[in-house]
Amino acid sequence: MIIKDAINDLKTGSVFPIYYLKGGDQFLQSFFIQKVSETFFGDLPEEKTLMLPDDMKGKEIISQLIISDLFAGKKLFILRNPDQVKGKPGADLLAYCRSPMENHVLILVHDDWTARSSFFTKLETITDLVDVQTPFLQDMRKWANYLFKERGKSVHAGLVDILVNIAGDSVAHLDNEVEKICLLIGDRTRIEAQDIERF
Repeated sequence: MIIKDAINDLKTGSVFPIYYLKGGDQFLQSFFIQKVSETFFGDLPEEKTLMLPDDMKGKEIISQLIISDLFAGKKLFILRNPDQVKGKPGADLLAYCRSPMENHVLILVHDDWTARSSFFTKLETITDLVDVQTPFLQDMRKWANYLFKERGKSVHAGLVDILVNIAGDSVAHLDNEVEKICLLIGDRTRIEAQDIERF
């Protein structure tokens, strides 16, 4: 699944209990996790837990996922490099993905797009993956338009092309430049050529 489709699902209020992010673009990973968090928690306090197999044993990770106290609210778990959870805890993790707990969202993150293992093959039969690789140049234009729109600004297509040529090497760089331009123009909603020429 491309990230755009996953974000559109979130805009309709659809939050899935399991997400599998595959790709090494750190900005897109953080961006998507934030969008899931905003939709999932709404106005409630956020309870997010980052779990790293390098720092936690597999049993601890599974315990975190399945423990639920009587007064517990919603919880969001982010598990990086889930394939490093080996043995019985790895099997338990896949079982959890097949039957997740209510009021819990688990986001599995793996940076290496090319990685293949039996764990990921099984995981992809349970849930769709969300592609968080750095987009190709033609998709950077779409991202620029989206980032402006998210900030309530509109911009001519020719100006988007100029901005992508300047800062289209990554979505993070593009977002940074869009933020600067939006701060520069203040309350105006339309981006003009001179606004981009300053950069």
